[in-house]
Amino acid sequence: MNTKKQWGLFFFASAVLLCGFAVYFGIAFPYAFNKKLYSTVFPFLGLGFSLTAFFAGHFSYPRVHNLKVYLLGYLTGLFGIAYFVFVRFIYPLPLPFVGKSYTLALYCLMFVNTIGILFVPSFVKYRIVRTITLSIITVEGVLLIVGRTSMLVTSWAPVLQPDTMWDIRFFLGFIVCICVTLLSIWRVRKEFFLGGLLAGWALFFACAWTSRFFYHGVNPAEILLFAIMPLYCTATVLVHWFLRMEQRIAYDPLLHIYNRDYCSRIISEQSNLNVAPPFGIAMVDIDHFKKVNDTYGHQAGDQVLYAVAQAIQNEVVPTGTVCRYGGEEMIVFFPQRTIRDVEPLAENIRIAIEKMKTKTRKKSLSVTVSIGVSCKEQAAVSIMDVINSADKALYKAKEGGRNQVQTGKTARDNGKKK
Repeated sequence: MNTKKQWGLFFFASAVLLCGFAVYFGIAFPYAFNKKLYSTVFPFLGLGFSLTAFFAGHFSYPRVHNLKVYLLGYLTGLFGIAYFVFVRFIYPLPLPFVGKSYTLALYCLMFVNTIGILFVPSFVKYRIVRTITLSIITVEGVLLIVGRTSMLVTSWAPVLQPDTMWDIRFFLGFIVCICVTLLSIWRVRKEFFLGGLLAGWALFFACAWTSRFFYHGVNPAEILLFAIMPLYCTATVLVHWFLRMEQRIAYDPLLHIYNRDYCSRIISEQSNLNVAPPFGIAMVDIDHFKKVNDTYGHQAGDQVLYAVAQAIQNEVVPTGTVCRYGGEEMIVFFPQRTIRDVEPLAENIRIAIEKMKTKTRKKSLSVTVSIGVSCKEQAAVSIMDVINSADKALYKAKEGGRNQVQTGKTARDNGKKK
């Protein structure tokens, strides 16, 4: 599966459009002529969307099992509620007004979270997920409440206030956004579009941070950005949730490649893969894999399987599509590739795995693979015929001493050659 396309550019682009709309709306419809809109309508909508983000994050976990998504929903809800309740006063609380200091401190906490969320583990046990999330939300919730009631807690915040537009602090929001974007490309580029979601989340805070320095009174763009931000978060989490569930139908959870069901769809020509000739196929089998399981245990065997699957994927994506075919056997489909194209790619796979060492609990293991390659060169030849031909070539590779690549032709192609 092509993980290079999983960062989430669409999610980030949608955040850019929504932020642009919020800024434009704030300019086109200023607070002076739309007081009710910014003092009542948007704050109540923002509070409602923030509560929705809470639930979206909470209920996403049984579906996507990702701590980052779970925490994202809770933090979005927390920030939204703190902003609209403690800054915009949509609910009459008998608390002293602490002004810019609290808002600046709120932003600072947001920036810390947008970066910090990238460093929490994604997939951990649910008990640990609940403990981490509850601890973070409790600590930050207390800080937000205490900070709202005491000037002492937020007295440091004015140091963040820029003196001029050219002050580095003026660009703090976008500096954080750039950091989050780069870190997301590094850390979560393979987590099914989550990187773009987190980068888009940071962009909302960056735009809100910058916009507030253009207004001396009520900032309509900031209000609208905080109202839309939890809606964006909820929508993208739900899309991430849906796509992840859709992916799991065709996804091997152990190897992180396509599963046998998706392979069957390709064979029956029911996938979106172009199976018109030429259509190359490589069958890959781990040599003496049973000995690995018998000697080091099935957990070590699973680690070796995963490492081999990822090595194959790293070598062939985006040219080829990797599927689990059965047991320790994997198959790679190469649309619009001949045997001449596929054979060197198969040799690259063999060399990469031969050089690879897989760390297990007991020791580092080295394995080799045997590979059989064939190709569909005529429209009348079925994909199953090509697979059988590649399988025979694989058997020939094993008979010839393993750790090698062999090629084969289908019966029809052989007949045509004669």
